[in-house]
Amino acid sequence: MGAFQRCFAQEDYSSYLNQRAVKQSRSSVEMGILAGASYLHTSASAVDLSPKLGLRGALSMSLIWAEYYALQMELAYLYNEIDASAGSFSANVESNVFEIPVLFSYRGLGPVRLNVGPVLSLAGTARYDSGAERIEFGRMRSTIGYAVGAGVSLTRHLLLDARFMGNFSKPINYFEGHEFSTPNYWAVLSLGYMF
Repeated sequence: MGAFQRCFAQEDYSSYLNQRAVKQSRSSVEMGILAGASYLHTSASAVDLSPKLGLRGALSMSLIWAEYYALQMELAYLYNEIDASAGSFSANVESNVFEIPVLFSYRGLGPVRLNVGPVLSLAGTARYDSGAERIEFGRMRSTIGYAVGAGVSLTRHLLLDARFMGNFSKPINYFEGHEFSTPNYWAVLSLGYMF
C-alpha cells in the first residue's frame, strides 16, 4: 500500500471515529443545572392576591436517544411570595414547591428543543404569619400538573429555557376565615449549564 493510500485510509478511519463520537454524544446522558425567575399567577374572589417575582432552581438529567429525542427529568424547587389581604388584614404568603417534571423533549430543530410532560409536586405548601403564629395557606400545586416549553442552546453548554406550568385541578386555600380555590400557573425563564 502506497503512502497516499495509507494516508487516505487513516483519514477515513479518523473521520469514522469522529462521526461515531458525535453520534454517541447525541445518544447519551446530558446533565445540568438550571436557575431562573418564576412568575406565579393566582387569583381568588374572596381575597386580594398580588404575586411577586420568584425563583426556580433545578437539577436536570436527560436520556437522549435517536439523536433528536430525550426524556428529561428534573428535581426542582420554586419559591414565590404573594401579598394577600382580606378586609383590614394583610400578610405575606410564602410558597415553597418541590417538584419532579418528567418531560418528553424533541431536539430536531437545530438549537431549539421543545418540551412537554407531567409534573409531580412532592410538596407545594404556602404559609403566612399572623402575629406570632405561622398559619397554613394551603397547597399551591396539585399533586400532578403539567409543563410545556422550549429551550434554545446558546452555546455547547449554555441553555435558555422558557416554560409554562399549570395544575390539572384548583387547589383549595385558606386565609383569615376565607376558603377559596385558586387557579394557579407559573411562567418560568431559566438559564442552564449542561455538562
